[in-house]
Amino acid sequence: MKLYILRHAETEWNRADRIQGQMDSPITREGEEAMAAMAVRLASVPFDCCYTSDLPRARKTAEGLLKFRPVPIIEEEALRELPLGPWEGMLFKEILNDPLAQAYLKAPETYHREGFMDFHDLYDKLRAFIGRLEGSGHEHVLIVGHGVSIRALYHVIEGVAVKDFWSRPIAESMGLGICAYEKGAWHVLRRADREDGLSY
Repeated sequence: MKLYILRHAETEWNRADRIQGQMDSPITREGEEAMAAMAVRLASVPFDCCYTSDLPRARKTAEGLLKFRPVPIIEEEALRELPLGPWEGMLFKEILNDPLAQAYLKAPETYHREGFMDFHDLYDKLRAFIGRLEGSGHEHVLIVGHGVSIRALYHVIEGVAVKDFWSRPIAESMGLGICAYEKGAWHVLRRADREDGLSY
């Protein structure tokens, strides 16, 4: 089985470096163009299905990538972006003096906001999702998610601990990653990491 993993198309808040979390903003014109180009690039892949976050920017990306193709699009809660509570809608630079932001960025294993999912919860959801994929019998699966949820997906596949979450950058918008599951083992074949490591 191969997973073709994509972060949603660029949004207005991505461009502004504004935190989205589980809020949303419109996809930019450049994001729409990148989505159309990726749809052409993936046109020959015989996808069995697509799993996408149910947040609008991801769902719209999945629909754009599979336009005119009879591929089932399945909303998967495990692929949702990590919720960031009152930070959502703020510029990234505006949260840096918050002590909780230091936990989020420097010690993610300690980050917790009462009533919200944290990194440990996200890992648990993704482990269960991966387990379902392993038993699905699918051969080619499209995955559309978010910066943090996709990074967590790779980390779960590779056995990277929560404390080392930021040891690799998160994915570029519309950056294509590929993972393969063969003979009971996962292998990362391609990554699409941002050079600066940050984008919200």
